[in-house]
Amino acid sequence: MENIRGIKKILVLRNDCLGDLILSLPAISALRKSYPRAHLGILIQDYTRDILWNNPDVDEIIIDQKQGVLELACQIREKRFDLAVVLYPSWRNGWLCWLSRIPYRVGTGYKPVGILFNKRAYIHRTKVVHHEIDYCLKLAKEAGAQLMGREIALWIKDEDNRYVQSLLTRHNLLGISPLIGIHPGSGGSALNWSKENYARLIDGLSFVDGVRVVVTGSKEEQNLVDQIIAKTHTKPVNLAGQTSLGQLMALFSFCHLFVGPSTGPMHLAAGLGIPVIVLFSPLSSQSPAKWGPYGQKHVVLMPEGITCCLRKCKKERCKAYNCMDQIIPERVLETVRRWV
Repeated sequence: MENIRGIKKILVLRNDCLGDLILSLPAISALRKSYPRAHLGILIQDYTRDILWNNPDVDEIIIDQKQGVLELACQIREKRFDLAVVLYPSWRNGWLCWLSRIPYRVGTGYKPVGILFNKRAYIHRTKVVHHEIDYCLKLAKEAGAQLMGREIALWIKDEDNRYVQSLLTRHNLLGISPLIGIHPGSGGSALNWSKENYARLIDGLSFVDGVRVVVTGSKEEQNLVDQIIAKTHTKPVNLAGQTSLGQLMALFSFCHLFVGPSTGPMHLAAGLGIPVIVLFSPLSSQSPAKWGPYGQKHVVLMPEGITCCLRKCKKERCKAYNCMDQIIPERVLETVRRWV
């Protein structure tokens, strides 16, 4: 598809979650390469800002502070964008683009919000036919972008690197190889392992020659991590709540392997080129076909012999709940040993 003529300012809307933004980066890069002279802005949540630090594809970051739609639309309208590419097709974003009077509004054609777009890509995200990277690229293509690759590029601040080096030195972990990062929190976005299984994995890793373990988490996940570590016998280094997103990115860059559930930090590690072992649920809405880690050197583990066509887990009402615990720690340990 050819470029849309006369485009001077582009707005990308990806104001949902961390992993979603990371998987949108190839589409943003395609837009930049296809419209090299255009000003490219992006609407995101504030907590994901560090993902875009020093990104040469982005000229402007606009933070969605969850103010009223009219208030935000007025701010966006003043910026006079010509083209909006809605990677997160919420009603809020549809109305933002329409009320901002952006002439070209690109979004999905299969959701009801599609009535607010005038250039539509007919893609069924809920049918899980493609990866999220490819869905985003299809929307970029509808916006006139030439598709040139699926690479994810992330940049780390020097001050975040220095902070993490100091943190690792304090715990005698700087230069340790292999260093394994375990991030047990999922933010409720995906089914997860039990605390007991994470504790058994951590203890099992202590018997793998040379391995040191660091456990990470946000401030909101500190209690979860504390409970997991309380169940261990080996007491790994607990860094939950001690890093910002940018510092977490720097910390992962020192790791040789990442283990955790399907969540934003997993995509962060994969985007940095760190091998990941990721625990996926059988729910269709959480399928690795759509949400799996980017790259070739990763391992996806799922409960065996279970298929689920539901988008949301019924939990205690399901006879297989919690099926995630069918992924036994020994299976993860065996995979780790193959890496190290």
